Amino acid sequence: MKSLFNLDNPFMQALARIGDLMMLSILTLALCIPVVTFGPAAAALFKTVYSLTQDTCGAVLPAYFRAFRSNFRQALAVGLAMLAALAAFVCDFMLLKLFFAGTAYTVLVCLVVALALLTLSLTAYLFPLITRYHNTLSEHLRNAAILMIVNFPKTVLMVLINLSPVIMFLLRPDFMLQTLVVWIFLAPGLIAQGDSYILAPVFQSLENAGEEPAEAAEEEEA
Repeated sequence: MKSLFNLDNPFMQALARIGDLMMLSILTLALCIPVVTFGPAAAALFKTVYSLTQDTCGAVLPAYFRAFRSNFRQALAVGLAMLAALAAFVCDFMLLKLFFAGTAYTVLVCLVVALALLTLSLTAYLFPLITRYHNTLSEHLRNAAILMIVNFPKTVLMVLINLSPVIMFLLRPDFMLQTLVVWIFLAPGLIAQGDSYILAPVFQSLENAGEEPAEAAEEEEA
């Protein structure tokens, strides 16, 4: 019985990870309340969860706030661009519904959906790249576009993971409402955890090819 409550027990480690993810999810949602801080909050969430996955995190809350501050400017710009794109896509759907019908409506809706998925695919790599490497924003955009194409199966999987709350709402709205509290307080962390597992070998291959992570560069400067 004592072994069950041993901190090295896999069950206890899993519970600890779930607790960390829940805490990070709540913190991220709280920091997203001003809306404009969505980008830095999302970037800090991924950075902290990725560090947890690699066992390089240390204390969770200080690590989160360090990531929030250190990646603030670039993540803010990307977050604002994402919010603007989301507003544009919503307006497009509303305008299409008002002014088009039949085949034209279907074709144009498919085009808007494709553009939205392309944007989501790009940002699935963009936030992680911002938190992992020192580059200009234009270089991050270029690298994200390349990785999005080269790792297409991983891109599709990450898009599905990132859209899982939306997919669940569309397929099972009743179940979504019944488990809404779980989705709100745990889904952001679980999504970041899934993305971290997918991107770990991608980052490893980049670093084997000579790309230096931000942590290593900071250590050398110190």
